[in-house]
Amino acid sequence: MKIRQDLADMLLAGHSDRAIAAHLHVDAKSVGAARATLGLPKVKRGKKAASLEASFRERCEETTDGHMRWIGYVSNAGTPALRWGGRQWSARRAAYEIQHGHPSSGRTAPGCGWRDCVAPAHVVDLGTPGRTAAFLGPRAAEPVSDEAIAELLRAGCSQSAVARQLRTSSTRVGEIRERLGIPRCRPGKAPEPLDATFRRRAVATEDGHLVWPTSDYHIKTVEGGSVSALRYAFQQAHGRPPVGKVFPGCGTPQCVHPDHVEDRPMREALNHQLASIFGSAA
Repeated sequence: MKIRQDLADMLLAGHSDRAIAAHLHVDAKSVGAARATLGLPKVKRGKKAASLEASFRERCEETTDGHMRWIGYVSNAGTPALRWGGRQWSARRAAYEIQHGHPSSGRTAPGCGWRDCVAPAHVVDLGTPGRTAAFLGPRAAEPVSDEAIAELLRAGCSQSAVARQLRTSSTRVGEIRERLGIPRCRPGKAPEPLDATFRRRAVATEDGHLVWPTSDYHIKTVEGGSVSALRYAFQQAHGRPPVGKVFPGCGTPQCVHPDHVEDRPMREALNHQLASIFGSAA
């Protein structure tokens, strides 16, 4: 039996079949067959980890460039996770709590730019004030002018939409609206076209990404329904509906750039290419 080099390396390093299968995206039975071919014993279940950190680090692998790769369980949604203390943990939420000693206030993500990293020192809290800039880029060097705010308000944009688009205080937008006597945006107004909503809400970064500013990716349609910004972006780039879940393939959290998103067949094709490369190398 011909064994991939990366699979053999992980077997020799003492990782379990399930951890290897999850990390390399291969079938656990093929890992077991490779283990038998190499004459290696199965990994024995050890004692329960004494702490969340111990359980977390058992499922991590450090890289040569200072990051940490998750080799434990990964959910169908692609979220690295573990069970400890009678509950399910997101690996990155666990990493944040290990590093800071308290739970995160919102969603967590790697702040180092490598989307698969779970190193505690690299994980940031997206709910922490000021952290948004780490993903949306710095605010404009020049302060947003009153005229720019008034222009959007007169165009019918809501107070929150103006604040979000111009990256300024919603309180300030409200003060300008009242001072100029611009009426509030009435709820129930017909939704704008999908393309207009997508371009208004997605925030361009200096390094060429488009980042969605909230965890809710839904865009209202003129017909009264909704569509995911990720799925909409994919269809704009590829001219077809996506198959399965859509994720950013560029490594930037919450990126919805049409050229950066991938669906399941694209990820499977990439995994197949990588498997072919590593298989031939082995």
